[in-house]
Amino acid sequence: MRGFTLCLVSFLVIFGSWFQSVSSQNVTKSDIQQAAFPPRGWNSYDAFSWIISEEEFLQNAELVSQRLLAHGYEYVVVDYLWYRKKVPGAHSNSLGFDVIDQWGRMAPDPVRWPSSKSGNGFTEIAKKVHSLGLKFGIHIMAGISTQAVNANTPILDTTTGAAYQESGRVWHAKDIAIQERRCGWMTNGFMSVNTTLGAGKAFLRSLHEQYAAWGVDLVKHDCVFGEDLDLNEITYESEVLSKVNRPLLYSLSPGVKATPDMAKQVSGLVNMYRIAGDDWDVWGDVKSHFNVSRDMAAANLIGAKGLKGNSWPDLDMLPFGWLTDAAVNDGPHRSCRLTLEEQRTQMTLWAMAKSPLMYGGDVRKIDNATYEIITNPTLLEINHFSSNNKEFPYVTKNETRNQVKEIRSKEAPIQSVEGVSSADISSWIATGRKGEVYLAFFNLSEQKTPIYAHRSNLSKAFTGKRIRSCKGQELWSGKYVATKKGSISTDVGVHGCALFVLNCK
Repeated sequence: MRGFTLCLVSFLVIFGSWFQSVSSQNVTKSDIQQAAFPPRGWNSYDAFSWIISEEEFLQNAELVSQRLLAHGYEYVVVDYLWYRKKVPGAHSNSLGFDVIDQWGRMAPDPVRWPSSKSGNGFTEIAKKVHSLGLKFGIHIMAGISTQAVNANTPILDTTTGAAYQESGRVWHAKDIAIQERRCGWMTNGFMSVNTTLGAGKAFLRSLHEQYAAWGVDLVKHDCVFGEDLDLNEITYESEVLSKVNRPLLYSLSPGVKATPDMAKQVSGLVNMYRIAGDDWDVWGDVKSHFNVSRDMAAANLIGAKGLKGNSWPDLDMLPFGWLTDAAVNDGPHRSCRLTLEEQRTQMTLWAMAKSPLMYGGDVRKIDNATYEIITNPTLLEINHFSSNNKEFPYVTKNETRNQVKEIRSKEAPIQSVEGVSSADISSWIATGRKGEVYLAFFNLSEQKTPIYAHRSNLSKAFTGKRIRSCKGQELWSGKYVATKKGSISTDVGVHGCALFVLNCK
């Protein structure tokens, strides 16, 4: 049998300048079209749950501007319940603690957000965010609040500045609410609006015209997608956002039980949409994203046409660094529970799947390891500028086609691993804007595992392209790899990954 050589040796100094040149150039210049690239930023939820204050938010925004904006992280987003009073008895599904205006619209809690007093809303916050070179986002819920319905507030007609009238009468919250359709995970909080009614449309229009007037750049719309799909509300809100007087990204959340068919119904109406439930810092959450991201890529949904630009399947925030817990009344108080390997795996999958990247930790306490992961220039380059991103199914945990000869410094030869099924390994592939081939290996199993990709199978990922040889480097180890025949392979640690940046001919 003819042999071949696979070299995995220490990073060569002469190769360093090439690898370091892989960068995320021009990542903040996405003005050509809306969401031309997967959006990046920071979201308050993973660190603060719902209780974040104006001071805490602006402290994080300043650090995003100083440390992350240069890497394309340009949005800072206040997550849910910014209108809820932080008082005894209030929690994520409480009733009667929200601040609403005379028209039943949510207003920031003036105790937590003092600049919102006197009806200012988020205007002053948006101005401060914009002065930092950033863009401002808010989380909103589906439909209308239960509190507004109970108060039966009148509906604002923004074309007249007065109460909405039709058929000789004034319309109120109870007229437009679909009370049997309440948000599944916040049953006391919100319910759907009847968008077949002129008054229902007027209410939704009054919300988004207000957000635009505040200076909002992104709305994260919750409880309208996945198992709570409300295509009527999404469609009408998309229409309203397409007409407001400023660019305003439209995001959907969450995406429990989302499917490609469901995604195709909304992708042209929005700019990003969650395709799974909330992602927290546990391995099971990370692992659950492999199949759904594969399916979205196979359906050609990555970077599909969206609202005034493109749309992106969203794998959720990056729960790294200093965090809180889900739906609690506490701020950040603990470190991320994912191992360093698991965090690298999550960031690598998010990059290869071209997911929006929203950092979730408290930026005031970001550690060096976390910072290096979320600002890794190769991953950011892949996330914005790669193409043909998809699962690469031609990997195995055993070398089956040829004898392997390896050069490894102080490493034992790869051995077959018992107890590891093919379902426990995964791989993604993509091409770079300079012709690079990005090849990622993922070990989803509970033991260190060798993963192989035969060089001849790389051609199967690219129609009309025959690959004869490759050389390049593995990102995390810095090791050099070259092959003319045989396989690209490496041992991958528990829940870990390998990412090869290859020049192939």
